[in-house]
Amino acid sequence: MTSLDKLMILLGYPCECSEETAEMCLSMARDAVLDCIGRDELPKGAENIAVKLAVIYYNRLGNEGETSRSEGGISQSFCTDIPADILRQLQNYPRKVGVIHNETVEE
Repeated sequence: MTSLDKLMILLGYPCECSEETAEMCLSMARDAVLDCIGRDELPKGAENIAVKLAVIYYNRLGNEGETSRSEGGISQSFCTDIPADILRQLQNYPRKVGVIHNETVEE
């Protein structure tokens, strides 16, 4: 099962979400995970984390820039960053550290 299939199931497939929108949310989630762990490729185990984050990104659509809203006595607060539970999972993928080559120059 692909990550896109998993995302569509979590969004309640069949849903109003188009595949293009789901793919965009998944792409943005992958980029955020890669940025967080400082890698160029997504580790296999981190793919499900990206799917979970894509669901959050999808649910935020239309509420970009809002942190809270009150209407008719009902208050809502919005998560504006990567949730703490997902960040804890990403700690299992330490940032890759580049190797510095120390060359000696002969005179």
